[in-house]
Amino acid sequence: MSRTIEAGYVYRQYTTDGEFIADYKSSRDAYTATGVSIGSIARAAHGERKTGGGFLWRKVPEGSPKERIHADLTSRIGNHAKCPLVQMTQEGEVVAEYMSIAHASRTLKINRRSLSCAINGSQKTAGGYVWVAKKVEEAQDA
Repeated sequence: MSRTIEAGYVYRQYTTDGEFIADYKSSRDAYTATGVSIGSIARAAHGERKTGGGFLWRKVPEGSPKERIHADLTSRIGNHAKCPLVQMTQEGEVVAEYMSIAHASRTLKINRRSLSCAINGSQKTAGGYVWVAKKVEEAQDA
């Protein structure tokens, strides 16, 4: 059976505030009524993305209550733990400290992956320097 039509299920459209708008038998029916692409509707309804065409979409059993839903639309891009690091010469002298791999990469024009590999030990240096992850306790005290 197709991903867009499954017996007993409907594609439910909501505003980004979670208010019910309409039910559709398939993503194709939803596309015809709204103009939002079939792929966007299906991806949002199946949880691969948060919204499709500016709407929230859910694939729900036909006849289920048309209640308001809550969706977290905040971006998760860049919301990860940063890894403070220390740049050292090959002789072990501290050259500088950076708040993250991305910060060091942008400042020194050294590839982020190279920095990451130098920190986790899969390579000895990056950009001609030795790199060490700064201890969390040190980062909080500084």
